[in-house]
Amino acid sequence: MKSGKILATAACVVGLGVALAPAASAQPDDPYGFHDYRDRTDYMVTPFDSGAWFGDKANRPMILSPHGRSQTIECRGDGHYVAISDCRQYDTAQVAHDLRFVPFFGRTVWVYF
Repeated sequence: MKSGKILATAACVVGLGVALAPAASAQPDDPYGFHDYRDRTDYMVTPFDSGAWFGDKANRPMILSPHGRSQTIECRGDGHYVAISDCRQYDTAQVAHDLRFVPFFGRTVWVYF
């Protein structure tokens, strides 16, 4: 009976210690900022840009937006170590709107919503 109380007390002490222990301070998951939002406005093209279909800019992602490239476009990823993803574009009131990825015959197309 006495050993049961000791065991129960020990379990409570261990549980309390785990609950009150500070979280371990580890390195961030992304120390270089590869997953941060970056300005990608100059990287995108609109369907009306010169070279957007069959030219020097044909390999760039296309944006279909009422703002074209006149408003800031931000995406996560650096494009080298981490693929570009999770894009958004700000409207004239600086409100962010999600851009959705739509595959288009092997081309990356982002559509404003």
